[in-house]
Amino acid sequence: FYLQYRFPPSSVGEVGRVGGVNRREVGHGNLAERALLPSLPPGDVFPYSIRAESLITESCGSSSMATVCACCLAMLDAGVPLTSSVAGVAMGLILGEKSGDKPVILTDILGLEDALGTMDFKVAG
Repeated sequence: FYLQYRFPPSSVGEVGRVGGVNRREVGHGNLAERALLPSLPPGDVFPYSIRAESLITESCGSSSMATVCACCLAMLDAGVPLTSSVAGVAMGLILGEKSGDKPVILTDILGLEDALGTMDFKVAG
């Protein structure tokens, strides 16, 4: 199983070098790949190589968690007998400005919420 995750600068409205993968692409691709690996069928049931490609063309949220969901759906559509379905979601934590303010936990955060938040974590499985 090989997952190729590409996040070009144009996906967030930036201009930048396009070429080899950068550290972010390696990390986010690895995160998505590790979420999908446990659901893959054993080699004796499905003895084929699987290559999934995720090219992010626009991003205002968690593109790595979108990759998890999209790759799972693509493999199911292609007839890969997955042992279970897989999904991913990004979570965020926003702390109040005062010490007595209650923290707010957000699910499926957008880009703006990600930038304003104190913490960002991803859950997939």
